[in-house]
Amino acid sequence: MTRRWLLGFALCLCAACMPPAPIFGLRPEYPEPRNQKIDSRQPRLRWEAFPRPADLKADSNGWVARIQHVTYDVRIWRTVEGAFGRPFPGNLIYSRDSVPEPSHTVETPLAPDTSYVWTVRARFELDRQERITEWSMLRFPYDGPAEPRLPQIPPFSYYRFRTP
Repeated sequence: MTRRWLLGFALCLCAACMPPAPIFGLRPEYPEPRNQKIDSRQPRLRWEAFPRPADLKADSNGWVARIQHVTYDVRIWRTVEGAFGRPFPGNLIYSRDSVPEPSHTVETPLAPDTSYVWTVRARFELDRQERITEWSMLRFPYDGPAEPRLPQIPPFSYYRFRTP
């Protein structure tokens, strides 16, 4: 019993000392990536615009200037409790494609006092070909591939929020 308690305590200390997980894809502006309690059941999700500052900085061949018609796809899943109490994405409950701005107000009220995960990706045209970015998420060293093996099963590390 004492060893189990010590192990749990040590894991908490390690987690408190770890730097925040890096963002993969578009950085969320609201809500913040971790299980943040929001103030509305119809939140206005916001994220950084594409192309991102990192894309502009890395643009040695001028490809960013050729990007046209940027829109965004947004997905929200209700969470269920998974292993070790970690939230696991359950049913996809909200989906919008071709959102014209880097923000979107959820059009239907979400359930009260409920945890969700969400993600966003950019869709754009480059040299007359449609392209998309990866789905945005936190990147933890123990997470699997960036894209889930099955499109309907998202990874653990999409951004989290909880409704009032």
